[in-house]
Amino acid sequence: MRWHKKFKVLRCYILILGWLGILLLFLSYWRVESDSAHPPPPLVVNTGMQPMSGQVLQQDKPRSKKLRHQCNPPDRIQRHQEGVLPSQYELIGVLIAFRHGDRGPLLPVSNLSSINCGHKSYGTPLYKKYVSDILNTSKTNTYINFVGPFMKYPLLPPPSKCNIGHLTPQGVAQHLQLGKVLKEVYSDELNLIGIKQELDDIVVYSTKYRRTFQSLLAFLYAFLPGFNISKIRIRDGKGVSFCENECHCDKIDFYDQKYEQERQDYRKSHPGVMDLVRRLSPLIKASPTADDITNPRVMQDALLSYVCHGASLPCNEGKCVRVEEVTSLISYADWEGKQKRTSAQRKAAKLKSYGMLKNIMLSIDGMIGEGKPRVVVYSGHDKTLKYLLDSLSIPNYPLPHYASRLILEVYHNSTNLQDIHQRSNYFFRVVYNGKDITKLIPFCGTITLKQLKFGGVKRGSINLCSLGNLENYLKPQVYFKEFNAASFKAACRK
Repeated sequence: MRWHKKFKVLRCYILILGWLGILLLFLSYWRVESDSAHPPPPLVVNTGMQPMSGQVLQQDKPRSKKLRHQCNPPDRIQRHQEGVLPSQYELIGVLIAFRHGDRGPLLPVSNLSSINCGHKSYGTPLYKKYVSDILNTSKTNTYINFVGPFMKYPLLPPPSKCNIGHLTPQGVAQHLQLGKVLKEVYSDELNLIGIKQELDDIVVYSTKYRRTFQSLLAFLYAFLPGFNISKIRIRDGKGVSFCENECHCDKIDFYDQKYEQERQDYRKSHPGVMDLVRRLSPLIKASPTADDITNPRVMQDALLSYVCHGASLPCNEGKCVRVEEVTSLISYADWEGKQKRTSAQRKAAKLKSYGMLKNIMLSIDGMIGEGKPRVVVYSGHDKTLKYLLDSLSIPNYPLPHYASRLILEVYHNSTNLQDIHQRSNYFFRVVYNGKDITKLIPFCGTITLKQLKFGGVKRGSINLCSLGNLENYLKPQVYFKEFNAASFKAACRK
């Protein structure tokens, strides 16, 4: 009898372990990337070490996913939660801010001339057609009107050479894909724009860098129906923050310095990371006499030049950078980026973004009152997106990788037939890299319209925020309250 009881207990343990195994299998399946119909290929990285030559990091390894996330290859750019609202909400406009595509490093690195920054898409029919069409378009008077102050900028990056800070063919391919994806949502499906565009239906801005200008060209080519540029003008974005008015602020330097000190304190609490940066610096910098690299973010940026283009990681006197060290730096940068927004960080971002947010609000007023613009595009940088996210107090967001996009969709509730033109019938939502983050905005008090599920597991929600909440937030007495000020000028006063 005693043995029979022990056997029953053993059988229960086996059943419990079996169910746990099934549950873990389900959870591992749920956590894979959402576009399972198009799984990304393995990432090939030659580490420069003989035993590791031609190393293949299989997709199911976490470090491979980290590298692919940072490089954001074109096949990874897919539609997710953009434009998925019930039919009673009519989309009246979108504002799209994105980071430029893949570029060369921002400082000279070892063996830079040997890194091939070309991309497999360079030989595809789409890329070839883009190159042919954009070159033909550039010979017309229409193009001259279109590019305006960017007339002397080169249309395309070098075909393979990796130039410091310049866009690569992979960066072009990323924005061709991004434009294609968003065209399918906002043009083909939601009919926001058509081939017969009118003047000021689409407003586009770019900072005065080659990489943002070339990214914008590739995006518009794939995004615009028929690539009709006759009624569009590229406007100078007036800096990384796209600020046209109320831009200069003496207090920004104070908050930036305070925030930099906070980041240095983070790094002091991670001596292992700083030791890794010191050990890798002689392997990465272009020459022994060059300045040492001391910032983990700068080191990560330099290493991505190798990793994102399948190049050998650098070696010196028998010592080589290892893939594990690259992913350690990426993990640290992710950790640092996800720390709670400090007061200095938020205040600096709010001062930098105020002009852009006011410009966004003016565009939304035009969408409501005149029906135009229907689309506003900002071709910027990681800092552009970061300032916006910080100024809206979005917590713990992933840092913007190449070709990241932040989209603000503006909707009208068409079911309320009484007072149809009242501002209370207008809403917006914010989608960051395909994910609806509206509910994370503290001042929103969001309305949840839909829960997305996989089986019985929640995969996110579709939310709206009243436009009135954004208008109230941007009132000077509200926006600058934490500065103990009621205007931009007062908040900037030393």
